[in-house]
Amino acid sequence: MAATTAMRPPSRAKAGATSSTWDLLVAITVRDLRVKYHGTVFSYFWWIAKPLALGLVLYFALGRVLKLDVPHHAIFLLSALFPWFWFQSTVHAATSAFIANDGLIKKVYFPRLILPLAVVLGNTFEFVVTLPVLALLVVANGIAPSWTWLIGIPVLLAVQFVLLAGLGMLVASLNVFFRDTAPGLDAFLTLLFYVSPIIYPLDKVPAGIKPILLLNPLGSLIEAWRALFIDGDLPGLDLWPAVLFAAVAVVLGVTVLRRVDRNLADAL
Repeated sequence: MAATTAMRPPSRAKAGATSSTWDLLVAITVRDLRVKYHGTVFSYFWWIAKPLALGLVLYFALGRVLKLDVPHHAIFLLSALFPWFWFQSTVHAATSAFIANDGLIKKVYFPRLILPLAVVLGNTFEFVVTLPVLALLVVANGIAPSWTWLIGIPVLLAVQFVLLAGLGMLVASLNVFFRDTAPGLDAFLTLLFYVSPIIYPLDKVPAGIKPILLLNPLGSLIEAWRALFIDGDLPGLDLWPAVLFAAVAVVLGVTVLRRVDRNLADAL
């Protein structure tokens, strides 16, 4: 009995530490969102402005000018652009997660992974609150909503969140010691946009190149989002590149962050 009683305080301490970490993560996420949109009136509008604006331009250029024949072309573009901007903005913002909080890192120790995770969580919130707009646009274009959305959306959210969490920790850590990470990442994201099936359908891609494009984890994610909203198809085995890469990204991100953790404050 005494041994059982003695074991209880460490469990409560561990639970308390987990609760404190979670509370800190939420607090930093809320702080970042408040700073980002401080003084703005149309915050919700700015969350959906970029994908809608680019979608309109691409729809006009590809559909009206170049006469690209794609069924439900507007939704074809938007169902890819919404998750793309979530991915792009998150990776870009996570790059400076440690540098932007150097004062906090130097003052007190806390789990460093909270900072990139706060960026990922904040951008995920922005994406989630734009999903009703995307759903309304889908319905407005004559596509009936499907019960599969209730399962498919959480699954794809989870996969892309894990992928972004791993990449966020990785690029934030690298950028502290290699300041070329940020500009190099911008160039990489531009390339990734065009090698992912965002503005073109896969059936227009030569058969020899298609398997290579599908190995791109973002490509399989984009195709899964599009298939879910347009056809009501649940994510299947074709999503394996994104799932595999998400797992690898988390392991790599945590490993690199642990390696640089001791020298993080000094490097900043």
